[in-house]
Amino acid sequence: MPNFKERSEKRQIMKKFLPSILFLLIVNVLHAQECQIPKLLDKEIIESSKNEKFAEDDFYRINELLFEYEAKNSLKSLQNCVSYSKNIEKLFNSETIEKRVLAYRLIGVANDSVFNDELIKRINSKESSLLKTWSTTALMVNSCAKASDDLFVLFSSFPEGLPVDILINMYIKYDTVAVKKTCWKFIDSEFKDQQILAIQCLASYEKNEKLQMKLVEFLNTWDDSYKGWVIASMSMQKMENLKPILEKYIEIGNLKNVIIGALENSTTEADNNFAKQLENKKN
Repeated sequence: MPNFKERSEKRQIMKKFLPSILFLLIVNVLHAQECQIPKLLDKEIIESSKNEKFAEDDFYRINELLFEYEAKNSLKSLQNCVSYSKNIEKLFNSETIEKRVLAYRLIGVANDSVFNDELIKRINSKESSLLKTWSTTALMVNSCAKASDDLFVLFSSFPEGLPVDILINMYIKYDTVAVKKTCWKFIDSEFKDQQILAIQCLASYEKNEKLQMKLVEFLNTWDDSYKGWVIASMSMQKMENLKPILEKYIEIGNLKNVIIGALENSTTEADNNFAKQLENKKN
């Protein structure tokens, strides 16, 4: 028979200690969320906000710290730090370019999505390439899907001073659903640079029959000076049965090497053999 008296006493004991148990759990959660970034960085953030002579050297010094601490996985709690929360808006809206750059960098490190809408506006502004490097990075690190179109337009314009190759590699990975949607939106753009970026990004993903049909269409219709981009995308897609498609373009400009690369990437034996023939003719 169950000992109801004993079970009742146990319930009373549990009720008595439940508030203490909950308190300890809450304390542990708060402790896990508290600011635990290195003291030097904490100090640097505070001083950067106060420093009226904050310059590019100051930004790069702090940026080196950020790279170092990121490698050690020591910045997860940045958004919980008073130094961050009390200074980030002031840095973000500063008239000093270097302070704004630092703000963008910190926002990306903190994965702080609060500033996403304003960052999108700023990548469409006349801010410098240094500012846009870190504002675009912050948006991608924060997985801001709605920024995909704006990022695409910026990167396809290849603005001077922007490390576009690095940023495009980030772009392809940051939100594949959003990026694919953007690329299909721009694949028939009136601007060739946008079309080129669209096919290059899409080709980097899994094989896609619709895309491969587009590539054949573009190969036949684009000016010879752009065909290399199309063939490179065919190569990235590892398209098959390319010999009859590509052989008529062998003698055009500098297409031979990119054609050989596409043929070598094909899984079709005839393509691979044709690549060897072309390679031998070169020698």
